[in-house]
Amino acid sequence: MKLTSLIGWCLIVCIPISAWSQSAVLPDDHAVKVRIEVQKRGVGERSRVKVMLKDKTEVKGYVSQIGPDSFEVSDKKSGRVTTLAYQEVDRMQKQGLSTGAKVAIGAAVVGGVMIGGGLIAYKAAGY
Repeated sequence: MKLTSLIGWCLIVCIPISAWSQSAVLPDDHAVKVRIEVQKRGVGERSRVKVMLKDKTEVKGYVSQIGPDSFEVSDKKSGRVTTLAYQEVDRMQKQGLSTGAKVAIGAAVVGGVMIGGGLIAYKAAGY
């Protein structure tokens, strides 16, 4: 009886402790992902971004400087430089059309040209 109660006690205590370390969300995990994303984009006027902050504000511009705890986004038109900590960023995306949107526009143009060419050939054939 003592062996079964010892095994039961071990299961009751050990399983939640082992599962707790796997389910714990590190507070800096999102900040690390944002930092990696910023570093992938690089610095310069060609690295345009639209950043949504956790307080629901939006910052547009290009990444002008990358630091260990923050990065700077500069607006070319106004010359305003905004320093953003990685922890305050909710999401970040590239400015402009997405790749999917560009492909859809290209497919629509090609389809339109093909339909127009078919109609011209149909009319030229005298139908």
